Parts: sequence; C-alpha cells; structure tokens
Amino acid sequence: MRSSSAATFAPVAVETRRALRHDVVRRLLLEIVRGSLPAGTRLITQKLSKQLGVSATPLREALVELEAIGMVDISHNRGAVVVAFGPAELRGIYQVRRVLESEAARCACGRIGRHVLEGLRSEMREYAGRRSKSVAWIRAVMAADARFHATIAVACDSPRLAREIDRYALLIQTISEAIGNQHRSKEDGIREHIEILEALLAEDAEGAAAAMARHIEATASRAMGVMFSTSR
Repeated sequence: MRSSSAATFAPVAVETRRALRHDVVRRLLLEIVRGSLPAGTRLITQKLSKQLGVSATPLREALVELEAIGMVDISHNRGAVVVAFGPAELRGIYQVRRVLESEAARCACGRIGRHVLEGLRSEMREYAGRRSKSVAWIRAVMAADARFHATIAVACDSPRLAREIDRYALLIQTISEAIGNQHRSKEDGIREHIEILEALLAEDAEGAAAAMARHIEATASRAMGVMFSTSR
C-alpha cells in the first residue's frame, strides 16, 4: 500500500464552501494514507492551492480540519507538516472510533424508527445477496455504510458525540477508499451491520453496543491486514 511516488492532484470541482473543504480534506487524506505524502512533508499553501485548483481559504480550513483529527501538525515556524501514519496510528484511529460509535449505538437504541432500521436491514441484505461484486457494487456498499453509521450517530441524542463521530467519518471513509476493491471485507462489514441492526430492532442497547464494538474491531483488523501486512 505504501508508495514512494510524489503526490499528484487534479483540480477539484468547485461546489459549496463546505463541500469544497470536504473534498480538499479527502484528497489530502488519501495521499497521506497511501504514503504519497509521508511524515515530515510540509504542506505549503501556495503550492497546494495551485495543484488542487482552489483558493487559499478552503485549503487552510482543510489543514485545520486535518490537524483536528491528528493527521497534520500546524506550527507558526513550519506551517502544516504531515505526521506519522503507520500501524500504531491506524490502531489508534479505530480505538477512538470504537469508543465513540459503541456509545452511539447504545444511546441510539429505541430512538430510531423501526421502519428506518428495517429499511437499512433490507438494503444490507440486498447488497449481501448480489452475486456480481462490481466497482459499482463496492461504491454502493460504501455509501450504504456511511448512511448506516450516520443514522446511528444522529439518533444518539448527543450532538457532541455525533460531531466527534462525524469528525472521524471522512478519515474512516478515506481509509476504506485507500484499501480499494476488497470484496470480502465489504461482505463481512455488511454481515456485521445486519447484526447491529438486529440488536437495535430488538431494542437491546448493550447488544447493539457490543455488536458495534466487534464491527469496529473487525474493520480495524481488515484495514491493518491490507495496508500494513508486512509490518504486522
């Protein structure tokens, strides 16, 4: 997964300010995760603005967001510098995610409409039953995964907890994108989602939290195996 080649960027599409910042964050995260922007790389605003085709303002906002999730360090002397990203850092990301999302699943239990949960379960079962595992299937599963986790986060009745989960959501999605076309890992994730949904439908708060914890731990193990298989 690691790459020594220099990062290259195509200009991003100009949409809303938030969407633009989101896109810049995703592009930079993907290069960091892939190793094209290794630890110690200085992220020079003027240079990146030209490469990405954006103004300095959304780029600076993106760098601040990257600092908030621990992917860059910003100082007055050096500006923004990429921090280390290896097995220990990946484990730490999923450890935080497990704590946040397990609690969200516990708190969301009984707060999500049954029709919503059944709809999510039907969607997951439909993806699991497809024989063709095309690129379009993978993209659809990734989108469904994002909706699944967002639904639980929004329903947890804690705006602060939901914000923290959202802060990590793009990072997790980018790691999933970097892993690429891993059909088996997506299929395993679908089964784990269904287990969580079954617990939520049964209004078993502790069961939902435990199933979510198992899902996050399994996802971390799969990501570690793909990204750092020679480092384990």
